[in-house]
Amino acid sequence: MFEVAPIWQSHIQQQNYRLLLEAMSRPGSVHSIQGLNTSSNSMLAVLAALLDSSVRFCDSSELLETSDIALLQVIQTLPEEADYLLCSGIDVPDFQPRLGSLASPEQSATLLVHVSALIAGDLQLDLTGPGIKEKRICNIQGLDPDWLVKRESWVCGFPLGVDLILIDQQQLMALPRTTRVEVH
Repeated sequence: MFEVAPIWQSHIQQQNYRLLLEAMSRPGSVHSIQGLNTSSNSMLAVLAALLDSSVRFCDSSELLETSDIALLQVIQTLPEEADYLLCSGIDVPDFQPRLGSLASPEQSATLLVHVSALIAGDLQLDLTGPGIKEKRICNIQGLDPDWLVKRESWVCGFPLGVDLILIDQQQLMALPRTTRVEVH
C-alpha cells in the first residue's frame, strides 16, 4: 500500500504555514518544521506549505529533484520573474529578484535560502525592527555574507523588497524586509 509522506498531508502543511506566519511576525526566531521523515526534506516541506499551481517558482541552485518540483505543481520560471526562489546559502546571489512596486509591494519575491545551521554558526546577525523586543542575535552557518549585502540593497526602498526564509535540515527562520540586519 502506498503511503503519502507527511509533508503532503493538509494538516501538516497547515502547521508549517502557521510556523511561517509565526516566523515572519517574530524575525530571527527558530521554528521546527513539521512532518519531516527520512523520505522528505525541510525545503520541500516548507515549499509544500507555500506553493500551488498559480505560483511562479525558480530553484536557482537546483536543490530539488525534478520529481519533487513536479509534485509542487508550480510554474517554473527565471529568478527575475519568480514569486518564490529556492537558493543555496553558500552560493553568492547573482540575480535581481522582483521587488514589487509602490502601487503593489506585495508583488515582490520571497527567497527561501538553504543554510547548514540556524542555531550555531560563524556568521552572527544582530536583528532589530518590528516583532523584535530590543535586539535578537542569531548565529548562522552556511550563509555567504554577500546575501546580506544584496538583501540590504533589495530592501532599502521599503515598502519594496524581498522577504527571506532561512531553512536548515529541520528548522526555519524568517527575515522580513522590515527587519534591520547588522553583521558581526
